[in-house]
Amino acid sequence: MKLPICTFDAKSGILCPKCEAKLKSGQLTQADVDISIKMMKIAPQISELDKVSIVRAFEIDDSIALALTAGDLALFRSDYALFKKLEQALEKKTWLVQAEGSDRKVLEDVFFPVRIVNVNQVWLPDGSKMTKIVISGRKTERFPIDIEKAQKVLKAVKGIELLVGFERQ
Repeated sequence: MKLPICTFDAKSGILCPKCEAKLKSGQLTQADVDISIKMMKIAPQISELDKVSIVRAFEIDDSIALALTAGDLALFRSDYALFKKLEQALEKKTWLVQAEGSDRKVLEDVFFPVRIVNVNQVWLPDGSKMTKIVISGRKTERFPIDIEKAQKVLKAVKGIELLVGFERQ
């Protein structure tokens, strides 16, 4: 398993000088360190994690977002039971995104399995931009994704300000 910190550091829970310097310089966050240590502890329970590469980790409120390489994300998408085992082991709502993906790809990852019909960028008068997505269907009480949490995840992972609309009201 590849982690944001050294494997030895994740096993021991103590950072080496190299990883400590990365943490102080801002290349790593405390969430990267904490989640790497936690992932190393749960790896013996979930053997498939040996093949996974975690690029970044984010803690957002009571959730965890993991930025994975493209192939590793496909592993979890194809095996829902594996994803649920990971989520139960981490003991928090877990969001998986592709680390080097475009904004649209990250949006699709966060809203998986819901289909996004349209993505638009809106430039605001103050110079900032907002991303507006349109989701197929309509919002019901059984909608599988908490939109507010998804907005927080996207803000933390990619810096995307998100506005969500539905195809049918």
